[in-house]
Amino acid sequence: MITKDYLKAAACALALLGLLAGCSEEKKEPESKGMIERASDEVAHKAVEHMTKPIDKAKASQALQNAQNQRMEEMAKEAEQEN
Repeated sequence: MITKDYLKAAACALALLGLLAGCSEEKKEPESKGMIERASDEVAHKAVEHMTKPIDKAKASQALQNAQNQRMEEMAKEAEQEN
């Protein structure tokens, strides 16, 4: 009975040593993203795209409006110079 207890204790000690040795190794390769992280990144990318699209359209519209205003000012200056 005593030898069985020693064998059990030795087996537990070896198992514990193996677990500690396995957990202490540093991973040298970066882990690839899991499925949840990839899905959340995709959703975030779509959300950013969805929010920036109207802003980009507004900026383009503002640029067109500024160009039109500049042409109108040039035409007004030419008309004043003719008179």
